[in-house]
Amino acid sequence: MQRGREGSDMKKRWGILLGITGMAMAALLTGCKGTGEAKAPGGAGGETSVETSAAGLSGDKTGDAAAGAAGEGQITFTFAEHVANIEQQAPQVYGVVQEYMKLHPNVTIELTGASADDLTRNIQMAAQSNTLPDLFWIRQPVAVEMAKAGYLADLSEDILNDRELTDTFLPHVLDSLKIDGKLYGIPCELQSNGFWVNKAILDQYGLEMPVTYEDFISCCTVLKENGIIPVAQGGKDVFTAWAWENAHCRYGFYDHIDGIIAGTDKWSNPDYLKFYQKLSDMRDAGVFSENAKNTDYALSVEQFLSGQAAMLNSGVWDTKKFDQSDLAKDIYYWWGPTFEDGVGEQEVSMKAPAHPYVVSARLKEEEPEKYAAVIDFLKFYYGKQGTEIIAKDNQSIPVTRYEGEIDAETYPVFARVITMMNDDWESPAVCPDMYISGQIINQYRESICGVINGIYTPREAVDYLDGIQATIQ
Repeated sequence: MQRGREGSDMKKRWGILLGITGMAMAALLTGCKGTGEAKAPGGAGGETSVETSAAGLSGDKTGDAAAGAAGEGQITFTFAEHVANIEQQAPQVYGVVQEYMKLHPNVTIELTGASADDLTRNIQMAAQSNTLPDLFWIRQPVAVEMAKAGYLADLSEDILNDRELTDTFLPHVLDSLKIDGKLYGIPCELQSNGFWVNKAILDQYGLEMPVTYEDFISCCTVLKENGIIPVAQGGKDVFTAWAWENAHCRYGFYDHIDGIIAGTDKWSNPDYLKFYQKLSDMRDAGVFSENAKNTDYALSVEQFLSGQAAMLNSGVWDTKKFDQSDLAKDIYYWWGPTFEDGVGEQEVSMKAPAHPYVVSARLKEEEPEKYAAVIDFLKFYYGKQGTEIIAKDNQSIPVTRYEGEIDAETYPVFARVITMMNDDWESPAVCPDMYISGQIINQYRESICGVINGIYTPREAVDYLDGIQATIQ
């Protein structure tokens, strides 16, 4: 694999980044961003007289032992999730909740969901009125703000001190919401963006899976000459910057971003300009459809699944859908090309934590029995049984290691994705769109899609971001 000229220093810089992520985000992130869903705050169940200890609960207990683990009294807690229809849109979460209640008949989990924007507004209002759900999903920057303001429970003693549990997490995923060494949330899932590739189309035209940018452009040229869209890109939806954010990491994104946030560097630095120029060059080379700016994400997926496009800019959330398609045996996952003129490590993947689940500080302070039940549920969710429900039963990518069996015949796409998650490519501690301020994230995505769509030149894109950045210093 091709590496950039600064590859030897990457691990050192990456290590520093991983170590300071929580502190840096606490200091620097201020806005609301990202996508996801959950429900407005709900009520809580009745009190129980049974004294329980979170430290003494085991999330992987079964049968009668599990039923009695959280005490003999009835406990009800609220769980606000980040999709509107949880059973259909997050079946892995629904499955874990149902199994936990089956094993713990004295515990009722009131699982509710709504859109991401609605959730964010509701959670922020609920914080002011002291009516937060007991357990809830929230966008990372908002979580940082809420933790600093005292709305979120410190989970360090109950989670970090459980080494049997924490040792199962993938590297660094618990670092994303640590502030001053304290843990305030656990990522709900693994955030992984990349390219889906229909290898049957490549084989049809005698093409190999590309590695370098040069390989990629050559491959795309052949595909375009034969009437195939090289990369399906939902340019109409600016959130589809996903895989290109990965590529930006190969042009020194993390070498400059702290300075940009601090006001000592600019988006219009030479490394970032090279990244945006590559996007422009790809557009000129016909990598995207001529109508990308009018193509939304749903249509780009349709183009890929119908064989009109050989590749798709997306992420692991499409894994189950692709396993259920007629193309399952031919669909592969790819981190994208390396760049000869790139900056730093080129073997960069995206296996970063997504937005977290957090717990109300009020719950911990005022209702210890219910808090203990929530902690027990979290240990179950991220424990062996929960991970198996997430991975084996629902083909979703957990943030903990899954070493169980995978039916590769039935779920070939999922099996390949799991293999990619276990490769030795570096990954940042957080995705670019979770590291920068929420006040500029949409503009950052817009700048990428704007160059792809021919709306901005590379210089116009970075100057646009510098203008926005100047207003939030």
